Amino acid sequence: MGLEIGITSLPLGERIEFFRTLASWLTSGGGRMPVNEAIRNTCEAFSRDEYKTLANKMSRIVAEYESGQTMLTEALRQASIGFTDQELAVMEAAERSNQLRVAIPELVEALEMRLKSTRSLYRQLAMPVVGGFMLIVMSLGVAMFMLPMVLGPVLDRKPDALDTFPSVVQGYWHFSVWMQTYWIVPLILLSIPPVLFLMRGTNLMRPIVENIIWKIGVLKRISVSFNGVLVVYFMPALVRSGMPVHEVLRAVARSLENQKIASNFRIAANEHEAGMRLGDALARVPLKGSFRSAVEAGEKTGQIAERVEDLKTPYAAEYDRIMRRAVGTLMLIVMAGLLPLFIMSMYTSLVAPIFALMEF
Repeated sequence: MGLEIGITSLPLGERIEFFRTLASWLTSGGGRMPVNEAIRNTCEAFSRDEYKTLANKMSRIVAEYESGQTMLTEALRQASIGFTDQELAVMEAAERSNQLRVAIPELVEALEMRLKSTRSLYRQLAMPVVGGFMLIVMSLGVAMFMLPMVLGPVLDRKPDALDTFPSVVQGYWHFSVWMQTYWIVPLILLSIPPVLFLMRGTNLMRPIVENIIWKIGVLKRISVSFNGVLVVYFMPALVRSGMPVHEVLRAVARSLENQKIASNFRIAANEHEAGMRLGDALARVPLKGSFRSAVEAGEKTGQIAERVEDLKTPYAAEYDRIMRRAVGTLMLIVMAGLLPLFIMSMYTSLVAPIFALMEF
């Protein structure tokens, strides 16, 4: 039997398509289609074409659910095709309360916003981060490689020739000599950003990265706004799934990127479960005051999902505004700090060869 190559698990974008397909079948015909038939049609759609490597797992999901012994949530969990605990928690609560037709479309909307917000965050932060990194690399390249090749032979023959060079070139040459002696230092410094990025999700690095983010005002605002958008999109879906409110808060905590905010939601869940009013329990959560006000209003009227849902548009708009302002601020910091260094390195790369030829 040969090695079968293809999709073995569903990334977030593909899971959204799975839930969207399931939601469309569940709501087709005015919501009269049986759940088992909707599941069968969805799994069949994800058993062909590029998903044919998942055919056996999809068939097993259908068989286990139609046997009547296994819930859909458990069948998806046992299939091990990428569904997260948070997604399965929403489905399990909805399945137990017979609210799949309501909760799945809400889950699709929440996951779409999560994907859109994450892509927007990485795309907009990439410009100042990558731009700053490239300026540093090019400036160091002049000192480490270009100057030794251009000035090295001249100064070997005539050491006092350095005194005739402009002060910027002299300074860069001394920096170049130091870099060649202690080359391990810039190598370590340059390796820190990519290592932090690659290890940002590990248990070792996540607290360090989050502490750094929390101490830099512009990054903290981005994090709070980003997680606020996730909360107002996920919470209505969780509430409508029939999950108890304290379990909703725990599920919200599992959906968040920042563990500082998530831990506050977990504490609020414990306090609310112990009898504290929901609004008071959420006072510790570092989101905007409008979120707590919406929850308090919903708690009094029994419409928590509706009141939190009203925040979707303003929170998404504010996130876009904060991102634009934050990226502009980061670009200004990068340009103010690194552009002068880059200009001096370019000046050196242009002027140093001329003086080297004159002395040679």
